[in-house]
Amino acid sequence: MNNLVEKREVWIDNKIFTKNDVLSLVRLFVKISNEIIDRAKEIKRNELIQKKLSANTIEEIIDDIGTISIEFTTSDNSTYTGSSDKILEEDEILSTKKITDIFLQFYENVSDSKLVIKIKQSDLSKGYVSVESQDISWVNDTTRLAENFLAKCRNQSAFVKKFKIFGIAMTVLILNFLLLNIIELFIKTKIIFPKIMHSLFNKNLFIVFIVISLITVTPAISIYNWLQKLFPRIEIQSGKYFQQAEKEKRKKILMVISLILIPTIISFLLRLL
Repeated sequence: MNNLVEKREVWIDNKIFTKNDVLSLVRLFVKISNEIIDRAKEIKRNELIQKKLSANTIEEIIDDIGTISIEFTTSDNSTYTGSSDKILEEDEILSTKKITDIFLQFYENVSDSKLVIKIKQSDLSKGYVSVESQDISWVNDTTRLAENFLAKCRNQSAFVKKFKIFGIAMTVLILNFLLLNIIELFIKTKIIFPKIMHSLFNKNLFIVFIVISLITVTPAISIYNWLQKLFPRIEIQSGKYFQQAEKEKRKKILMVISLILIPTIISFLLRLL
């Protein structure tokens, strides 16, 4: 051990954390923290014994060697803090509340060891595990444990992000087709558009297509952003209905597809009549 502090970080991205994952993470965090605290207490106790301090003084100093903090934030902006035993045994928060933010922090002042785990349900930002200490072996071992744990957690679907351009382009094309069908239907039935629009529509279809594309690109991007929120970079599945999360995603995706495709098909069929 030396006086230099080494720090390593593990980024958390595109992961789904179930209720069981969160409980396992808390157990691992507490286990790692308690092991290094016990080791630090032993080192500090031997140092203080050599200084010939009283037993009571030694115990008072040792009691302040390290701190463990566990904090959950829920969707209603409530914050819950407590001991690991209460969280692991009662399991009430994870079973009844939608967790949006997990913050685990440990620190001990003998070897300046620090472990921070930050996980927040988000469409934009990553989570992280930060490990630092004068004990380089502990840093390496703890980092490896964190990486192994994260590797076992399910990956978030990257389908929407992977096909972003294609998805937006296809949505624009479908919306264009819908609007073109509607415009031609209105022209055919003489409901709205006068003869000049009929002529423009027939002779300058490319220009009309470009104009319509400029109109439909905004809702297409909005639809993509809405779909992306269904697959956040980090997702924490907790609360009463966490087991239905995947079913809800599929239902919402089918609903969006139906709202786009069904009117398009109907408009095309009406246009053929």
